[in-house]
Amino acid sequence: MARALSIEPIVGDWYSSHGERFEVVAVDDDERTIEVQFADGTVAEMDVDDWSLRAQVGALRLAEPPEDASGAVDFDPDEQFRHAHPGNYDDDASIRASGLEGLDLFE
Repeated sequence: MARALSIEPIVGDWYSSHGERFEVVAVDDDERTIEVQFADGTVAEMDVDDWSLRAQVGALRLAEPPEDASGAVDFDPDEQFRHAHPGNYDDDASIRASGLEGLDLFE
């Protein structure tokens, strides 16, 4: 008997099935589901049994990411840091600490 082909769904890897490329974005072992995101940003979910069947019949293959996979990613790493570090703190007087005048340390 021929051994069935097994392809593990790995988060961050790209695959193709039925002419469409997609990236695995999450695997839920408890629910037995695999969340995928297509290059246009569409998110879908398939169950592990469907994934295995596609692999067994040869309808699922590893794939290279598309030239421009930016539509698939809803996260801009530069955007995160722009908001986390808005600029030089010396430029914003409202966040400077005031002096200690008026503070009575012995009260």
